[in-house]
Amino acid sequence: MPTTFNVISIGQLADIDTTEGNNTAENASALVGMTFGGEGDALVNDFVELSPVGDPGSFYNMNNSPNDQFSIDGGPAQTFDATSVYNATITYIDGTTATFTAVVMQDTDGNTYIAPEFSNNADQAALEAGAIRSISFDSLLGNSYTGTTANREEWDFVPCFTAGTEIVTHKGMRKVEDLEPGDLVLTMDHGYQPVRWTGKRTVPARGTMAPIQFEQGAIGNDVPLRVSPQHRMLVTGWRAEVNFGENEVLVPAVGMVNGENVRQIEGGQVTYVHIMFDSHEIVYAAGVPSESFMPGEIGLTAMGQDVREEIFAIFPELEEEGLAAYGTDARPSLKASEGYLLH
Repeated sequence: MPTTFNVISIGQLADIDTTEGNNTAENASALVGMTFGGEGDALVNDFVELSPVGDPGSFYNMNNSPNDQFSIDGGPAQTFDATSVYNATITYIDGTTATFTAVVMQDTDGNTYIAPEFSNNADQAALEAGAIRSISFDSLLGNSYTGTTANREEWDFVPCFTAGTEIVTHKGMRKVEDLEPGDLVLTMDHGYQPVRWTGKRTVPARGTMAPIQFEQGAIGNDVPLRVSPQHRMLVTGWRAEVNFGENEVLVPAVGMVNGENVRQIEGGQVTYVHIMFDSHEIVYAAGVPSESFMPGEIGLTAMGQDVREEIFAIFPELEEEGLAAYGTDARPSLKASEGYLLH
């Protein structure tokens, strides 16, 4: 299990552990009834990376001790103070909801974070089911703990190709993991464009991190194609026009699953690869059009700090002016739930 993982920062809040030296967060109920995130302020934009301070090998449990410290996005040491668990409601970007039990961690200064689970359980599945707009704490489930388990599940939502996917370049078909900055890739709207950044990550292919497989010919693809669940494919034709008034739309792959020739495949490990251009582009993978990496609502902010800093070095305007500086999606984008109307 990793000792560096993503959490969602929900701000500097009231101290939930008002009496030190015991195992109870006496003021945990102060957060009940609060909602974090919302329309135009989605929590998916508040991912940060938590990592141990000191020996990672001993970073398994954080107890109420001044020696148990962590850092956020590589910043200064913060001292763990308390944890509580809440019955909570998630609202996803597409408006759907789910209930789960939220693990909340707080440092001695009141900086508060929603943590992933320490196992791949039903609550983790809810956290990974889609990009999160908001989370509401409905009731207090528990506030008496000696600390919290610090080895937790990986947690992100980054759309991307799987290693082995062939992309059309000026030198013919090339595997996406072999592309480097400067390589020219064929785009639908702007001809050959240079790759500005690439990245990759290997994760267990399970739950909502398992790839979506399009069997050969499922969407006109020349060979079987695998992408991450949130990776968006270009869909054209009368169904898009009739249902959404657009001739071309981008649809998350998970919204195209039909249980036949488009399925989610679990098992083993999967390497996801990102390619980024000067703007959001439609590229050709396995002979069909789909998107490049878009540092938007479910992209850049769900990545680790080291990756964000790397991209900010290439695109400083994103750090200075915000993600809107990158521009808009190459095509209108549908919610995963809307994609089912195109079957």
